[in-house]
Amino acid sequence: MNSKDVLSRVFEITRDPRDGLLFLKEFQSLSPESFAILYADSETIFDSSEALFSDLKLLYQLDLFPFVILEIDSFQYLKVFFPLEQVNADGERSLGFSYQVVDRNQPLKEEVTKSIGQKKIPILLWDDEKEKLSALIDRCRSILHSSKVIYVSIDGPLKDPNTSKVKSILQSDSHLSLPEGMTLSRSQEEFIQLSEDLLAKIEDPKFSIVLTSPFTLLTELFTVKGSGTLVKRKNKIKVCHSTEDVDMPRVFQLIEESFGKPLKPEFYKTKFDVLFLEESYRACAWMQKTEHGYLLSKFAVNGVARGAGVGRDIWDQILEHCRPLFWRSKPDNNINKWYMSVAQGIEKDESWYYYWLGLSQSLIPATIQILKSQPEDFYPK
Repeated sequence: MNSKDVLSRVFEITRDPRDGLLFLKEFQSLSPESFAILYADSETIFDSSEALFSDLKLLYQLDLFPFVILEIDSFQYLKVFFPLEQVNADGERSLGFSYQVVDRNQPLKEEVTKSIGQKKIPILLWDDEKEKLSALIDRCRSILHSSKVIYVSIDGPLKDPNTSKVKSILQSDSHLSLPEGMTLSRSQEEFIQLSEDLLAKIEDPKFSIVLTSPFTLLTELFTVKGSGTLVKRKNKIKVCHSTEDVDMPRVFQLIEESFGKPLKPEFYKTKFDVLFLEESYRACAWMQKTEHGYLLSKFAVNGVARGAGVGRDIWDQILEHCRPLFWRSKPDNNINKWYMSVAQGIEKDESWYYYWLGLSQSLIPATIQILKSQPEDFYPK
């Protein structure tokens, strides 16, 4: 299967080509050994090896090599019973993809780099009597400089006990707060404990650990919505009233990347009254105060950060500090569906959708005129 066919297969599974390409580009920009750490518990290997290895094979064909951690018992099971444990045409061991068991007695980074250089997925065998899982993952993460950990379990992600919907994001600096009445399987309890252990040690704001099913690994990796329960540190949002201590070129770059269009030079001369800025410059909201309230001039979220709740956290800050609020959006903007769900009202013309929230009825016509009079800040794509 050539790369185009592999991509087509991945996007057929995820049903999300545009975001899929965005994530693929992000993954390929990392050092190969830093892509992701993947742990699959023994029950998942016993019950769902084929589904998991099918997705790993597609990642392998895209030259993405997750660092895989397996329990020794489950790996012995694979060697004895699982039909994919075989030798391929080149004489290499295969689980549907070439792999290499990493020698624990050798320097980890060198072993993993060598394995990937030989186009083999590195596998580390874990013995729970010798080292706690959280300590092992933290050590490997630190050496490989990886900010993504994937816990694959046949039980799948956490679900809200009232709606049965997947609990997509949990944020904390230490202890995780779960919905009342939520029952957890053994692997889900282990995931929560592992998440709390890692969050207590890791300061990196980009670090996340996700619980997903072996049947939805690609959807988790290549879509904004994902398919699992993502655990991460709380997003830190700065509230800025001046450009002091703000890297403005990074802000402008974020806005251009988020909108996929270059800014016109005139925008660089404009001023914000309030700027909500995520600490790693992954999202921002550029606010200007007017006689009618606050104009949301730019709401920019880095593509890869959209699935991490950063945009929602900034929106909550906007609602807390900037009311009344009004803004506009191009008709083809994907975020319009969400805007319609949170706005008090909307008016449309062929060029723009105009939104407002907390605005007096008598001010709506004049506010729409303010929105219509705003300059076009971007060059066309």
